[in-house]
Amino acid sequence: MTPINVAESVCVVGHAIETSENAYFSKRKKHQRIELKTYDSICFLKEGSVSLYRLENGILTVSLDAPAILGLAQMRNEFKSHYLRCNNDCDLWVISVDDAISLFNTEHLWMHAFDILTHHLQLYFQRENLVSHPKTGDIVKEHLRFIWAMPETERKRTSIYSYIQARNHISRSAIHKEIQTLSRSGNIQIEKGKLTKFNEQDMPSDQSSDVITSI
Repeated sequence: MTPINVAESVCVVGHAIETSENAYFSKRKKHQRIELKTYDSICFLKEGSVSLYRLENGILTVSLDAPAILGLAQMRNEFKSHYLRCNNDCDLWVISVDDAISLFNTEHLWMHAFDILTHHLQLYFQRENLVSHPKTGDIVKEHLRFIWAMPETERKRTSIYSYIQARNHISRSAIHKEIQTLSRSGNIQIEKGKLTKFNEQDMPSDQSSDVITSI
């Protein structure tokens, strides 16, 4: 079986969209909301970073950095489940769903689109694994483990409180309580809200009674 090369697929599909006579360039500002499904469009994110949020509860599910193809999951779905928000200034090439379907058919891009969508689905499953725990402490530890595995440059600019709170219905005070417990045990070290040490050895189990009932 041929291994999936998502980066290559993004480049192929992105180039096809950017050079299509039916696509147009759009520059979006930091924090600007993007409603692709509302306008039945998909886009090629050429520069910048975006996050996907659930419409029903505003929970952040996935973040994507350029280059990326956005909107595939809702492309042929009548329901609108997510919206995008720019994490910084973004450059996009936008194309309507009808024109995208025609383009994918003509240029034989469906396999590339499938591989990209599969990658996005894996990211979503990864996110679900982080939050599929009944207690606050376990969810916090899973997120800290994920943050620690980030590249150092990304980890150094990631606020653990903002990162965890944006992705869960957990109060900042509850997160702080768990962070304090792990800090006192010596398993983690936090400097200015950033994770600088993570040691799983002898990590205390969650003894709290806090149970997350809505995620």
